[in-house]
Amino acid sequence: MKRLTVLLASLVVALSMNAQQEVPESTDELRTIFGKSGEPSVGWFIGIDHGYTQFDDRDVWTGGLNFGMTIDHRLSLGFGGHGWYNRNNMYYPEVTDTAGAYLEGGYGGLLVEYTLFPKSPVHLTFPVLIGGGGATYVSGQEYMEWDEDEWDTEHRIIDEDLFFVVEPGVRVEINLLKFMRLNAGVSYRFVDGLQMVNTSENMMNNFNATVGLKFGKF
Repeated sequence: MKRLTVLLASLVVALSMNAQQEVPESTDELRTIFGKSGEPSVGWFIGIDHGYTQFDDRDVWTGGLNFGMTIDHRLSLGFGGHGWYNRNNMYYPEVTDTAGAYLEGGYGGLLVEYTLFPKSPVHLTFPVLIGGGGATYVSGQEYMEWDEDEWDTEHRIIDEDLFFVVEPGVRVEINLLKFMRLNAGVSYRFVDGLQMVNTSENMMNNFNATVGLKFGKF
């Protein structure tokens, strides 16, 4: 995880130096890699992300979705959410003395993002996510449960909790087309208030590396 974070951080620094060579701010042209666009004062965006992080040295893969509005190219306001999906790797065999469980959950909230040098085809963005999330331990073993008029097998919820999250980050973003951008970056997820059985309250505090696409009217 540390090697990946250092590599992405180096990429951010290198590409940000290139982003300094942008068109003067006095021009009204927003440059892209493959074309040109106009300059709307208010736009919108929808983004999808794929990320990698760790919970207590366990590899965790996340998927994310965000959307909102962009004001004057620089300021974006919206909502974002992330969830981890590699369920098989999130099995904890000793959650209780008698049962193991899968850790399921996600988080989301208000997304605020500032873009530096937005008219350059390669530029930097600084997103901050502020919100909350939930985590649930779901039993790995199936249990017989009476459901209305018949018996059925179900997984039990062993423990669950809600938490507060703040995740600031930095990304390199590339204007591929006037309606599509590619980005990659790192963030740090700070979680407060997580209290679950046999679980460290700091388990989710870690760096997160992401790669994503953003579509919209920028």
